[in-house]
Amino acid sequence: MREGGFGALEAVGMVITALAAPAVIRGLLDRDSELLWGIFDWVPGGLAGRMTLLGSIALVAMMLGGWAHTRREPDAGRAGDSGEIRCRETA
Repeated sequence: MREGGFGALEAVGMVITALAAPAVIRGLLDRDSELLWGIFDWVPGGLAGRMTLLGSIALVAMMLGGWAHTRREPDAGRAGDSGEIRCRETA
């Protein structure tokens, strides 16, 4: 996959997470609210089933966006790398 594909995958993951995570939190705080305009009313298990599905979608989207982010910049410095430029010449 090219760099643009990873960027698009990261953006989709962020958007899905940004929609699903607040809906789960709102569902926990207000039991009478519809989760995402009633899109998940078909899920069996009542509110618990809908919240489980929506939380799973948010978690998978977050992991997918994070994975795409790490694949998008392979030349970035790694943890513990000071970022300094090293020269082969000896003084």
